[in-house]
Amino acid sequence: MSEEKPLFNVYEVFVQKDHGSPHVWVGSVDAGSPDDALLMARENFLRRETAVSIWVVRQQDVHRTDYEDRDFFARESDKQYRMLSGYNKSNAEKWRKYKKSLLDLEKDFVKD
Repeated sequence: MSEEKPLFNVYEVFVQKDHGSPHVWVGSVDAGSPDDALLMARENFLRRETAVSIWVVRQQDVHRTDYEDRDFFARESDKQYRMLSGYNKSNAEKWRKYKKSLLDLEKDFVKD
């Protein structure tokens, strides 16, 4: 017995409100084709809202990480220096002194 292709697929809908903003997930629709999904998305999610773009993606084509896979997000090395929490008051003071020494124009360029 061959597997029958489903008549409808679930499509995830993403809407871009204006040209400067990202596409944001707003919900899902059941549709028979991507074109039908676009029409359904417009009718369901943009009836009262304005937008400049709609994306629809078949749910089965969305790839995601598993919530249980903590190793995927594990850091390979300590990168605290990239985070704000990696800097403390003494680091800030060292940086200020270094910048001041670089920008001391009188010491380096002005001769009496």
